[in-house]
Amino acid sequence: MSRTWNIQKQTEKDLITQLFANRGLKTEQEIANFVRPDYSQLHDPFIFKDMRKAVDRIWQAIENKEKILIYSDYDADAVTANAVLYRMFEFFNIKPEVYIPDRFSEGYGLNVAAFKKFKEQGVQLVLTVDCGTNSVEEAEFCAANGIDLIITDHHEITGETPKAFALINPKNPIDQYPYTQLVGVAVAFKVASAVIAQKEKHQLPDGYEKWLLDLVAIGTVADCHSLIGENRILVKYGLKVLTKTKWPGLKILLELAGLNDKPLDTYTLGFVLAPRINAAGRIEHASSAFNLLVSNDPAEALKLAQELDALNVRRQKITEMVMSEAREQVSLISERKVLMVSGTDWPKGVVGLVAGKLAEEFSKPVLVMERGALESTGSARSIPSFNVVEALKYSKDVLIKYGGHAAAAGFTLKTEHLDIFYKNLLDFADANINEEDLNKVINIEAEIKTEDISLQTIEKLDAFEPFGVDNTKPKLMLSNLEIVDTNGVGKDGKHLQISVKAILTDGSTKVIKCIAFNFGKMVDQLKPGEKVDLVFELIADTWQGRKNIKLRVLDFRKAV
Repeated sequence: MSRTWNIQKQTEKDLITQLFANRGLKTEQEIANFVRPDYSQLHDPFIFKDMRKAVDRIWQAIENKEKILIYSDYDADAVTANAVLYRMFEFFNIKPEVYIPDRFSEGYGLNVAAFKKFKEQGVQLVLTVDCGTNSVEEAEFCAANGIDLIITDHHEITGETPKAFALINPKNPIDQYPYTQLVGVAVAFKVASAVIAQKEKHQLPDGYEKWLLDLVAIGTVADCHSLIGENRILVKYGLKVLTKTKWPGLKILLELAGLNDKPLDTYTLGFVLAPRINAAGRIEHASSAFNLLVSNDPAEALKLAQELDALNVRRQKITEMVMSEAREQVSLISERKVLMVSGTDWPKGVVGLVAGKLAEEFSKPVLVMERGALESTGSARSIPSFNVVEALKYSKDVLIKYGGHAAAAGFTLKTEHLDIFYKNLLDFADANINEEDLNKVINIEAEIKTEDISLQTIEKLDAFEPFGVDNTKPKLMLSNLEIVDTNGVGKDGKHLQISVKAILTDGSTKVIKCIAFNFGKMVDQLKPGEKVDLVFELIADTWQGRKNIKLRVLDFRKAV
């Protein structure tokens, strides 16, 4: 295979202790906090400099029955964040207005035209979620027109800080908030928690805000942020809440996916629920996803969930089409450090997905755009060693707008500036990307013994869930395994089923079943009797009520 195997230095005698050490966890207390994260470990929301001011203003609006509006972006993080604040107001019998811009006609972020409408409608308080950090002009408009603007966001501050009524963003260096990896929905939850904390103003029981954690978990996993620290606590508790969710829309989404009464994990959040929520904003308008999350009518929720299912199928087909065309363009420039491609009929809603898939495939920063006659709009996805927002900032003179975070960003520019924009990106990459940064690397947490392949080990690995960014499912290695047989399985033999023979320390042998997804084309490269090294994840395969161990092979090489 073409990837470099990076085996982490082994400092501990047993596998589980080594996995804790790999995550920087060495003391008993650190390990206990990781394995059993406690809700009480969450940081006080009032650490945010403007939180008290924001909460007081929100309660003023509630008590005076002012016209309140929530303004959000259109992806899963933003839509769940919007739903968190909407549900919070619902707890107090308040029904705020909601505004989600159209991805295709308005684009990302705040826009003055929308705020002019809000003024005409008599809106007095606007809360943003997952957007607004760089909206200087819109903040000025609000200040001049009697609208109090509370910005809640998590994106990088790329220029002047907007003069809003309040700005709540963990990436605002003025705040010194101790955890910067909160996503938009988590910041919205911090606001909701702080508002609900004013016990003298309501009759809700202690901890009532926890009912919002299922929404928080979905948005956090969807936005691909770290699952260490506060995010781990939020997602762990969110998964528990999801099993008994109060929200009809989530109940029906789980039912349609066949997940009722089944264990839920981050795969459920990231690959079952989030794509359906995202599909609305990618293909049409995100309002249908939002309406599903806040619906209290099971019949309405069922109709909306079915619509999202259909939109998700359309999204998959469109993504495949764009992916095919984009890959053809990439093949012509694949030697460059940054890959940039565009198409005149590539919908804005899927270019981010395609950029992410290509970045993973080529291990390089990738920008994918819908190219218009006058303006082009795109998404960037990066590799760990390259801050894509800094790269865009280097070209800010030719960008109409841009924003995001180190790994993912969006941007708009005049089409006539595409060539100079790409040249600037390549110049920036030459100065900031080393050749070794572009190697396809698979990080292996430990080389293990055959005896470690057991259901007991799998049970111990369950303590590391929820898995995600910075806490991926452990990738392990076994050496010198003998191929017993191989078979192509699935449609057109797309996947590869392998049996291998391993030697135990007492000299006996053990045959282990393996599955290698999307490796079917390599069936003829592995001959019975040959020796291989494998990188894999341990999985428990349940068949007819019995659990069996299987290796999910991620890579292999001929044994030396």
